[in-house]
Amino acid sequence: MDKRALASSFRERLRALIGDERGGVASFLAETGIDRSALSQFLDPGIDRLPRAETLRKIAEARGVTIDWLLALSNAPDGRQTVAPSVQIESAEGEGGGSPIDQWRHEAAGMKLRYVPSSLPDMLSLAPEPAQPARNARAGKAENVLGGFRLGDMDVEIAMPVQTLQDLSGGTGLWRGTDAGRRRRQLAHMAATCAEAYPTLRLHLYDGRETFAAPFTIFGRIRAALYLGEAYLVVTSAEQVAALTRLFDNLVRRATIGPDRVHETLADLAGQVA
Repeated sequence: MDKRALASSFRERLRALIGDERGGVASFLAETGIDRSALSQFLDPGIDRLPRAETLRKIAEARGVTIDWLLALSNAPDGRQTVAPSVQIESAEGEGGGSPIDQWRHEAAGMKLRYVPSSLPDMLSLAPEPAQPARNARAGKAENVLGGFRLGDMDVEIAMPVQTLQDLSGGTGLWRGTDAGRRRRQLAHMAATCAEAYPTLRLHLYDGRETFAAPFTIFGRIRAALYLGEAYLVVTSAEQVAALTRLFDNLVRRATIGPDRVHETLADLAGQVA
């Protein structure tokens, strides 16, 4: 890899590091000791400048990644992935009933998680009531991306069709036959959570009649997993993860209801439950 390509790869990963951290540029400068002028040069596409070895070490230590990852010589920031395919199929349920998602989320700690759910976002779903079948609480078995997740652990963006919530409110589609009180409580719970957790949690609603997206989750800059029902299609190359991130960002741009007012929509839908 020549210097120009190396500098370009480093620039892309440096931007990802800064973009995924809540503190932004100010926090990055304070933790790494880099001055703002040098950072501007590293990020300038017109300047093919690479940092010195000591600066690379400081960035790697401050952000918990490897120098190999910074220079695009490895796809795994923690260095544990040595030789592995960039696309693979992994079972949605591991031995003992666990899920690979727990490990993926742990590895992406401190980064942003982007999520297109297959049904309701699991962290916003009520637990099944004792006399209520699980299918009515979750409208079918879905991935458990955020099970046990604590708000504040990482920034979470969710994008989903508004029609899913309209079906929940009206008791149609997957929620046909679900108790009205249960549906009302579910929507009210989502409204309260979205209002309280904003902006750490941001829910974007798009029109499912005009836009389609399969369920997938992007774990920071490390990997993306497309949910297939009983398995995940997992990609780990930087280019593939970046491509899926762009797809997610397109969903956000197409959203008809933004995260700053989604709680109002959810409260209105709760009030419409008959």
